[in-house]
Amino acid sequence: MKQGNSELSDRQRLALELADHIMAYHGQLPDELYNRLTQHFSREEIIALFFQIGSKNGANWFIIAMGIENK
Repeated sequence: MKQGNSELSDRQRLALELADHIMAYHGQLPDELYNRLTQHFSREEIIALFFQIGSKNGANWFIIAMGIENK
C-alpha cells in the first residue's frame, strides 16, 4: 500500500484510534476495541502500543506541569 499523508494502513488507523481512546477515557478500553486490536497486532505489539501511549502522555503532562515549551 502506498503511504501518503492521508493514506494510513488499517494498523496505523487502529493505533491512532487506540491512542485517542486511551487519552479520552483515561485508559479504559472497551472489549470491542481490544478485540479489533488482537486482529491486527500481537500481544507484544499491543503491550508496546500501550507503553508508548502511556509514556508519551506522561511526558506531555510533565512538560505542561513544568511550563516547558518547544521554541
